[in-house]
Amino acid sequence: MGRKTVLLLIVIWTALLLAPVQAQDELPYVELADCWMGLPDGLVEGENVDCGLLYVPEDRTDPDSATIELAFAILYAAEDAQPDPVIYLAGGPGGNAVDELEAWVDIPYIQDRDLILLDQRGTGYSFPSLNCPEIEESEDNATQACRDRLVADGVNLQAYNSAENAADVADLRVALGYEEWNLYGISYGTRLALTVMRDYPEGVRSVTIDSVYPPEINSWEEYGQNTVETFATLFDACAVDSGCAASFPDLEGVFYAAVDDLNAQPAEYATIDPDTGNGIEVSLSGTELIDRLFQLMYSTDSIPYLPWMIYEVADGNYTALDDLETGAIFEQERRRQDVDEDITDSEGMNLSVECQEEVGFLSEITALESVPAEPAALAENSISAIEQTFSDCRIWDVALGDAVETEPVVSDIPTLVAAGEFDPITPAKWAESAASHLSNSFFFVFPGGGHGVIDMNECSQGIMQDFLDDPTQEPDGSCIEAMGPVPWALP
Repeated sequence: MGRKTVLLLIVIWTALLLAPVQAQDELPYVELADCWMGLPDGLVEGENVDCGLLYVPEDRTDPDSATIELAFAILYAAEDAQPDPVIYLAGGPGGNAVDELEAWVDIPYIQDRDLILLDQRGTGYSFPSLNCPEIEESEDNATQACRDRLVADGVNLQAYNSAENAADVADLRVALGYEEWNLYGISYGTRLALTVMRDYPEGVRSVTIDSVYPPEINSWEEYGQNTVETFATLFDACAVDSGCAASFPDLEGVFYAAVDDLNAQPAEYATIDPDTGNGIEVSLSGTELIDRLFQLMYSTDSIPYLPWMIYEVADGNYTALDDLETGAIFEQERRRQDVDEDITDSEGMNLSVECQEEVGFLSEITALESVPAEPAALAENSISAIEQTFSDCRIWDVALGDAVETEPVVSDIPTLVAAGEFDPITPAKWAESAASHLSNSFFFVFPGGGHGVIDMNECSQGIMQDFLDDPTQEPDGSCIEAMGPVPWALP
């Protein structure tokens, strides 16, 4: 048994012994557990990494609530650790954190701090899981089938929301014996971090929110306009760059012509399944090209290659799209899941949170009427996405959350707020809105950035390090000016 495991056990035992009326089987409490995921070279369970379970009520408003298990992992600092760790809050809603341990090993700003990865309720290795294989496998009536299965299993879908999620985070800090820690959330994890700031500010030393999804925005009522702005940002950035404009003239026109052609006659082509390595035949429509390009703009690494990819697809080289998605174009491989099912996204958790806290407060009519008529291809795509989302929420059938879930979070906790120029799903204006209500916040937009920008380069990581070192002082962001325009991949 390693030294750090012993220390963790001492923390757990001490917390239990000091609770005057709390027995070990009362909630919340933590237990060590064998790690569920494979560990990369250099990590040894019980020495520099530990895994465990946090036991909490499924529904804190119900004294007879079922107990649920939340998986967590602790990656211990490579150097003498500061007393305040970082807890990472994944996006989604429904994203997995624990299984991403390997990606954190060499991150510079956690070398002197322990890192805690929490699989939020309903996600990843936590139990019960609200994962929906029915949706992943595109079964008929998949949303209804997943809902019916989970309800039959006794899952209270209403209890999977940001307020309960935030209470879990607060309980974990106390159960692990930390006086204070630093929250770091990406995407939906930023909404969760903001909820913790609102409901459980005790023990929060600092907060970093990256690619912000704040409660005060009306996401689906903005969806159509935001989508148009996202694509326009890409096309305009290429047009004003002399090299990109010369290599890929009229990028916007070429893209929409390719979309129209593929919708009229989808392309049938052979490619490689990145999960199995087997050859497969696929069909590519214009609508799917829009969706896949939208997803690629999440990745900062992919953005410089997007004009090239659009021209290649327009010229009939459809595998260029696959190569960019898998990372083959820049010699990276997408990491494969070595599990029985895909746990990267819990569709049920996503629906429970989104339908209670976002979609339920919005008007489908307003959302549809707010979609710009042009470009027509984007309008059709946005309308389809909006209709599908509202339909899924009607099927999921959870009650409306508290109105506080639509109000901005006001706090004086030191907060680093980050956004990416090309982020397709959480635009920089949302981050700016959140920052305007946080009196001790520092707001940075990273040029060329996609969705999730703190780890995009040495500049962004250095800003994060400066902030963690002293959250009361604005980090030195002068390196952002030196980043320059997007380094487009040119022929």
